[in-house]
Amino acid sequence: MNYLWDRMTDFVQVLVLRARHGEEDAVVALHEDWQRRLRGRTNGYLYGELFTRPNDPSTFISVARYESEEACRAAADDPEQAAWYSRLVSLLDSKPCNVDLRSAWRCFEDAAASPAP
Repeated sequence: MNYLWDRMTDFVQVLVLRARHGEEDAVVALHEDWQRRLRGRTNGYLYGELFTRPNDPSTFISVARYESEEACRAAADDPEQAAWYSRLVSLLDSKPCNVDLRSAWRCFEDAAASPAP
């Protein structure tokens, strides 16, 4: 295999979410709603992913990657994003645990998977 090792400056926001019992599907649907309604207005957003634990479907990990911390903060300051987040929190047992991270290293399997410099 040909691996490309790269240092990145991306900014990643990770949320640990605990859905109220019976609201698991609503958490997923709300993320799908975000993709349809808000994705296009979120400059600097690269991608997101929502994970759940196989043995605990009420626990989610939401990962959103942005070009920069500034892009992430701009998205958070958008009133429609804030309303979406409030709706998300209403589906949870408690406020999400938020972890902000900078990418320090990434491995791509081939150069075609690597973003342009």
